[in-house]
Amino acid sequence: MALDKVAEIIAKTAHCKVEDITPETKLEALGIDSLKAITVLFELEEAFDTEIPNELISSIITVNDILDRLGTANC
Repeated sequence: MALDKVAEIIAKTAHCKVEDITPETKLEALGIDSLKAITVLFELEEAFDTEIPNELISSIITVNDILDRLGTANC
């Protein structure tokens, strides 16, 4: 499931529990700043074999925004 993998990657970077991450979770609430967001996106690109332009970082607010960019929303 895409959410599980995304949550795993975010949790590793934010040093939080995977269980605390839902699609509605705001990245800022997890301590993901712009620098950490780049790290998360890089790992997501590797894990999902896709590319997310850095220009989109500012428009990614929640975990669901990531899922949307990956084309895996609600998966």
